[in-house]
Amino acid sequence: MTESLTQQLLARYRHLALHNENEAATRLKVIDHVLRGVLGWTDDDISPEEHVSEDGTTTYSDYILRTANTAIVVEAKKAGAAFNTSRGQRRIKLGNAFLQSELGAAIVQARDYARKLSIDFAVATNGATWAVFPAQRHDQVKFHDSSAFVFWSLEEALQENYQEFVDLLSREAVISGSLERALLGRAENQVENRKLNSYFTANPRITQHNPVFPIIEDEVMVAFSDSIVELPHESFEKCYVATPESMKFDHKIKMQIARRDSVIGGQIARPMKDRDAQALYERVVATGKKRRPLALLVLGTVGSGKTTFLHYARKVRLAEFFGPKGNGAHPQWAHLDFLNNPPESSATDFIYRSLRDYINADEFLSDASRCVEKAYADEIRAIKSGPLARIASSEEKLNEKISDFIFNDYQQVTPYVDRIIKFATLTEPFFLAIDNVDQIEDEEVQSRLFTEALTIARKLSVNLILSLRPATFAKHRHSPAIDAFDFESVQIDPPKISSVISKRFSLVRFLADGKKGEFTAENGARVLVENASQIVDLLQGSVLGTEIGERIEVLATEDVRLALRMTREFLERGYTNQGRAIAFHQRTGKYVLPRHEAFRAIILGTKTVYNEDFSPIGNPFDSRLSVTRAQLLRLYVLSAAVAYASDAKFRFLDGLTISENLRKIGFGDPYTEEVLADLCKHRFLFTANHGEPSISSSYIPSRLGGYVVRELLANFTFLENTLFDTYISVPGIWNELKELSYRIDAERNMVNRTRLRAQRVRLFFNFASECYAPLIEESQKRGLPFQWCSNPFAERSTDLRGELSRVLRSARSTFKRSRQLAAQSLSQSPDYADIEDPEDLNVVQHGATHGSI
Repeated sequence: MTESLTQQLLARYRHLALHNENEAATRLKVIDHVLRGVLGWTDDDISPEEHVSEDGTTTYSDYILRTANTAIVVEAKKAGAAFNTSRGQRRIKLGNAFLQSELGAAIVQARDYARKLSIDFAVATNGATWAVFPAQRHDQVKFHDSSAFVFWSLEEALQENYQEFVDLLSREAVISGSLERALLGRAENQVENRKLNSYFTANPRITQHNPVFPIIEDEVMVAFSDSIVELPHESFEKCYVATPESMKFDHKIKMQIARRDSVIGGQIARPMKDRDAQALYERVVATGKKRRPLALLVLGTVGSGKTTFLHYARKVRLAEFFGPKGNGAHPQWAHLDFLNNPPESSATDFIYRSLRDYINADEFLSDASRCVEKAYADEIRAIKSGPLARIASSEEKLNEKISDFIFNDYQQVTPYVDRIIKFATLTEPFFLAIDNVDQIEDEEVQSRLFTEALTIARKLSVNLILSLRPATFAKHRHSPAIDAFDFESVQIDPPKISSVISKRFSLVRFLADGKKGEFTAENGARVLVENASQIVDLLQGSVLGTEIGERIEVLATEDVRLALRMTREFLERGYTNQGRAIAFHQRTGKYVLPRHEAFRAIILGTKTVYNEDFSPIGNPFDSRLSVTRAQLLRLYVLSAAVAYASDAKFRFLDGLTISENLRKIGFGDPYTEEVLADLCKHRFLFTANHGEPSISSSYIPSRLGGYVVRELLANFTFLENTLFDTYISVPGIWNELKELSYRIDAERNMVNRTRLRAQRVRLFFNFASECYAPLIEESQKRGLPFQWCSNPFAERSTDLRGELSRVLRSARSTFKRSRQLAAQSLSQSPDYADIEDPEDLNVVQHGATHGSI
């Protein structure tokens, strides 16, 4: 604010007070200018003379300052009104005695207007005195126990305590939560426990384990393990996928899947492609032949397969060059996984101790005559001719002393490792692979680890291979440790998830071929399985090429490890009548597990009721800011990002654009930063440069983010599960959702239960839509770009109606079918030849409650 504006306002107020001007003049000449010129409120924010109607009477509030995040009633009085009751005190308790004053009466009037309009904060002012207070509270604190912040004069507000005045009441401060923190002690207003997963924590009607799974459990655990690097050569090669997934315009969600920027300038080898792979392996071989150290930087996102690639290169491809049929060389390859580093151990200690363990396990490096004595040849010669020359005639004593010398080095670790590896590199190439550095959260530890690992590699003259996430490299690319090394860069693009899962199923079939087993079917009959590979065929057909497989691929967002974990957990907890399933599969050659059960199992992970902290997919309906007006901010930002990505020319959405538009509708940067961080954490968005999410970053929506906005918002299973971990801010809707959930639990008729569940989903969808509406209204009112004005709930409403109709039709038809199957089960007949619809196989035992149809 300029000094001239301050002087003008002070002069105007003195003139108004001197001439006893009315309220309208005070508003026009002072209050309007303070709100706009000093505090930064815009015309779009200010609503003057708004109707306040209740019980058939209508009055008018002087001003309402309103954004999507907050609203404030401003009650104006004429200049000169006696508002100096307790002058000098900044915080005034709103007790009865104070409220009897003229300022107190204005506060009560503003409070009553605010309560009628369901607004939480209010201001009473005569142009000079500004009293800011909470009009209504949601934390059980009474109004008379609350306090007001009072600036007693215009000089105090605009000169003496200007920064304090602006930090409390300016638009920028208010949209960042200043009123909540100053007047309530916290920005959060969701203080009650209103999440259904706190009341419904178990689902007793659902069998927790697939009865067939134990037959192939060992094989599945091996094949679908996060790490397959310890598998035998034949099994390992069966699992490896070398084809990267291409980026494309997704026809289903009509969104451009953009590629993130490279963190390395210039050309980068992509060894998942045959041409680049061959060039890389030739480079490694040349290094081995010429004995010239290689520095290789392997970059890839979490779960992209960096570790698998390194082991495949060592076990399979490089074995072709260095093996018995190759050039005769026998390279050493020490793979160090920093996930195994104890927290109290330094990087140097871990590296050296790991290298000593590697030496001890290697037949050549640990051999005394072939390696150890030759590595210490110079020292032994010097000892014999120097300190131990007097006992040279006693070979036994001489050998004992030399052994003590070498053993002392061995105990110290570092000198022993230095000698052995330096000797080894004279004859054969030595590769030191440093893996999972990026899994360490502490940045200081990461930086120290970089420096120490690179220093050791250079000291020992070994070939260094450093495996990192691009985001980790982006943090340290200008550090001295990185700059000191001349790296060649390799980019590991994640393989297509369906290809990975297909390979893993092939390995399960290979491992289970010929294995026999038995399980108890749903009708109590004992079912013998002559060849367990038959079960693998059934399960594979339920995943690959189906909606289940597509969902796994979408939810994994190119994270192979996550996709394997979801598939593994789904196989273990697939809810189906396996006896009928196998019979149907034998007769028709196909069987698809009910997709809603599969999707539900994937969403829940290891829990019986959805909780975002334990699920592979985040909750778009709750930003977990504990602020009611900000509850749908995740979805609001994600929806805009997906809308931008619908343009085929889309590259990225700038974080500053996101921040600017959120500020326009009333959300400050602290909210923006937290929402962006959460959207990236849950893989709905990615930063274009692989760095940490911030307002200065650029963002790309993931395929998962597109599916949430364009498809999952109308998916019955998704809505029914996520509603359990969503805060319900409206008391009436909260009570209705709880009542419906109790009725669903008590209902035994499947059709009636499904009808109640559909009613609950519709109620939740409408609630979320109503919470979203103010965001759209403010976006449209303030003229934001169209990408910020689209309403995903309105766009998906028709889809949801069709989805709920389908669910109810399915319930009625499967209820009829279940009676037939129940009658058949009573006869204990193992003949399932008349079953036509695989979806019906899951109905008899598993009548649904919280999340299954």
